[in-house]
Amino acid sequence: MSKAPHIVFETIGKTYAGAPAPALDEISFSVARGEMFGIIGRSGAGKSTLLRTINMLERPDTGRITIEGRDIGALDENGLVALRRRVGMIFQHFNLLSAKTVFENVALPLRVAGVPAQDIAPRVNEVLALVGLEGKAKVYPAKLSGGQKQRVGIARALVHHPEILLCDEATSALDPETTEQILALLRDIHRKIGLTVVLITHDMAVIREACDRVLVLDHGRIVEEGTVWDVFTEPRAEATIALLRPLRPSVPRSGPPRPTQSAPHSSATLQPETPRHVAASL
Repeated sequence: MSKAPHIVFETIGKTYAGAPAPALDEISFSVARGEMFGIIGRSGAGKSTLLRTINMLERPDTGRITIEGRDIGALDENGLVALRRRVGMIFQHFNLLSAKTVFENVALPLRVAGVPAQDIAPRVNEVLALVGLEGKAKVYPAKLSGGQKQRVGIARALVHHPEILLCDEATSALDPETTEQILALLRDIHRKIGLTVVLITHDMAVIREACDRVLVLDHGRIVEEGTVWDVFTEPRAEATIALLRPLRPSVPRSGPPRPTQSAPHSSATLQPETPRHVAASL
């Protein structure tokens, strides 16, 4: 994974009209190219608002977001259309059109973009194979399981060859076994394509299984950020401890100073494993 920043947030602020407090308050962090980055927080923490600023579905009131060094808040309408084709998005409730087949649902973004008809079928069939839905092209969503519907959503998000994939509570509507399957699929796609993935969830188990680094939001502010290993083994914020409680009934509330970002990788005991794999054993 490259350590070059792909997405950079600089003092992002967002307040909705009539709200007693900001949805996002002075948010600054970066996501490296090719990283699987998790954002977690309880309901109302600001996760979805933050995620949707990456494709400007939510426009921040203050600060700026850059992708590959370009301020996306300064893009005109055509620039935003181009940006959103480079940023795929997977939704919690699939957002499939019930009157269209699997093939038609996945092909829709290409048709809207004016891609020539002869180029659509090869690309749709390619992404359907990637997500394990060969043979389902002519099936309607009502005949699919929840996991299959989410695979259609993933295929649709990938159909434009995006550089960034946003996952908005992508497993929250699924049972635990299907959640594991979808997370395994996302890891496989990430490995094959090298996408930058930003995933939001309220479930620390999802972060443990999927992500390299994690940011914890609470009431619109960053309360914790680091590798999955660091945050799981030495949580500092009360919000983090509360989110970890279902996985670890006794979470330490204090400990030695946390090492630098690179230190876990230099430790002789941790070198053979990534933070994600180590955290999975906790």
